[in-house]
Amino acid sequence: MFTEEHKMLCYTIFYFVINFYFVDGSTSCFKNFCHCSKKDNKTSCFSLIFIPKIPEYSFTLQLKSNTFLHLDRNTFHNVTDINIAHLLLRENGILTVANDTFKFLNIMKELEISFEEKLNLSTLETSFCSVNSSIIEELKFENNGWENVPKTLFKNLAGANISTLSLDSNHLSTFDATSIELFHQVKKITCKNNAIEKLFITNGLQTVEELDMTSNQIVQLPNFCFKNNSTAAPKLKKLILNDNAIRSLTYRSFLCLGKLRELKLSNNRIKEIGNDIFLPLTSLKRLEVNHMKLIKLESRAFNCVSLQKLEFIQNDFRFDKYKRFDAKSIFRFLPNLTTLQMTRNYLPKEEHILLKMFSPLKNLQKLTLQKTSLSSLPDNFFQNKPFLHTLMLQGNSISRWNSTLFHNVTSLKKLNFNGNSINLINETSFPESMLASLESLDLSLNPFWCICNHKWFVDYLRTSKLSSKLVNWPGYYECSFPEKLKRVKLINYKPTDETCSELDPTNTIIASVLLAAFLVILIGSVTLKCQNNIRNAIYLYRLRRRRHLRSVRSDLPETYEFDVYVVYCADDRKWVHEVLLKRLEDEGLKVCIHFRDFELGEGIVENIERFMNKSWKIVVIMSNNFAKSEWCQWEVNLVQERRRRRGKHAMVLIMLKQINSKHMTSALRTLLYTTPYLSYTKRLGKRLFWTAVISGVNKSYNDPPIAVSYIA
Repeated sequence: MFTEEHKMLCYTIFYFVINFYFVDGSTSCFKNFCHCSKKDNKTSCFSLIFIPKIPEYSFTLQLKSNTFLHLDRNTFHNVTDINIAHLLLRENGILTVANDTFKFLNIMKELEISFEEKLNLSTLETSFCSVNSSIIEELKFENNGWENVPKTLFKNLAGANISTLSLDSNHLSTFDATSIELFHQVKKITCKNNAIEKLFITNGLQTVEELDMTSNQIVQLPNFCFKNNSTAAPKLKKLILNDNAIRSLTYRSFLCLGKLRELKLSNNRIKEIGNDIFLPLTSLKRLEVNHMKLIKLESRAFNCVSLQKLEFIQNDFRFDKYKRFDAKSIFRFLPNLTTLQMTRNYLPKEEHILLKMFSPLKNLQKLTLQKTSLSSLPDNFFQNKPFLHTLMLQGNSISRWNSTLFHNVTSLKKLNFNGNSINLINETSFPESMLASLESLDLSLNPFWCICNHKWFVDYLRTSKLSSKLVNWPGYYECSFPEKLKRVKLINYKPTDETCSELDPTNTIIASVLLAAFLVILIGSVTLKCQNNIRNAIYLYRLRRRRHLRSVRSDLPETYEFDVYVVYCADDRKWVHEVLLKRLEDEGLKVCIHFRDFELGEGIVENIERFMNKSWKIVVIMSNNFAKSEWCQWEVNLVQERRRRRGKHAMVLIMLKQINSKHMTSALRTLLYTTPYLSYTKRLGKRLFWTAVISGVNKSYNDPPIAVSYIA
């Protein structure tokens, strides 16, 4: 019969064999199954079915991937005389834990049981009665697949001075603070990577200083106020809610959190930060609002006087769209801000808007504007920033700046221009006093031109200590121009006084390129500005070429009583009567104006049709008022009929005021699309405009049509 004595004998023999073959006598460590570190005071064991003797210096014992199905006090028999302060149990296939398991681990401060998905929670609950509650400080139960935490789980640890509790990476759907109320001093709770939707803090988090709920499914923040408006978390200093599903924030979201110093809200679904949301947080020092696309900011979104560090990263916020934020007020209420990070947003290109944004930040020490589409920096950017020591500008499009930008800048220690569009660095780029005070300067990955204008910089690098301050020097400093020096290291570019003489062709080439570019821009600008006059001149040129020797009005039938019939809106009569009529009649033309020439007693429709037929040409005066008038639109239809009978040469179109698209009718659109469109400007081109109008009235029906724009 196999008795207990036989079992003990087998165990002794097995233990002797194991020790003989595997134990290093100098360290008392299973050298093939344990890793012992005297430096870290730690022993880690794996692939065992029992715990062997370990070195006496082992304050930490980690048991990972072993086979311990049932834990009891005998499991730790060989380490009872060792001061194990940290016991870490991971992936051991534990099923049950006896109520006397930790009886002889009298100085255990930390207990971790993780990756034990088959563990019976009721046995774990009873095992806590063997834990020395006056010593234990930290509990970790991670990746165990727990769907809930029983309210009685920690009842045998009542009164324990637990400072840290971790329930990370389980399957918890709710978090109820009731289960931890038995602890007197719990300061830190982490429940990351669960599926928590709601937080229940009915009786409060009286001692908790840090609460980390990262990567859950929280939709709405809990109410941190009791009914009497007292705080439910009087000592909470750090609240982390990154990567949740929070949709909105209100003024009441952070009431009763007057001691909160750090708040992280990144990667939520918040669409708007309204006015004064963070105002109740009178002790807040650090705020993170990152990875939230399409977020909207009100003018007092960052109203928090105590704030010192603000992260607003990778939100793709359009600070260059002024209707989405108030440049003057956005940072106005952050007088104590020392660190601002704005990576991956879009800053305004207008320098005066940029100055409005950053001018209130007078205590700023570190500013990160990485990948913010900056192309320049305003001259007064460093004004009222005497403490700024770090400026990160990598990944923008900055190519140059005024020589006065860095004058009198004495506080700057770290400057990063990595990956911009800088071609040249010369003696005016940075004051030598600033270069001497800098601790690091990053100009790497810029498209440098290896030309004589760069001689000062490469010479200065060789004669000063600046190269020792250049980040990534010399590997990421290469020539991009000219082609023959492309990808040559800047350190290997060594221009001399002889190669950079006045006859050096490089300067001539650059000057020629710049001159050509200037001429192209000048010609383009003049063409754009004077395009209306140019079109009028082209029309007159074409008219004169086609006229040749024939009489312009040789085809005028004697039956026409008037040279011109004017179609216009009553709101434009002042210009028609005082300007147009006078100019046409001064040219000897007979003009039909309805207020003067229509027959009394006749209907308006009959008068319009009769006098249009009596007129050689029709002049149409177009404007917004004209487009909105029903009578004018009816007259346009008659003009279209005249055009179908006589051709498009029967009219002269004058655009008195540009018509808005919302007032444009299909009839007017057809006229403008099928008739040349010429424009008038004051002073220059005025004479050309009237010449084109008179010529359009006088020309033969065989000449091209004309449309003239009058801009008042």
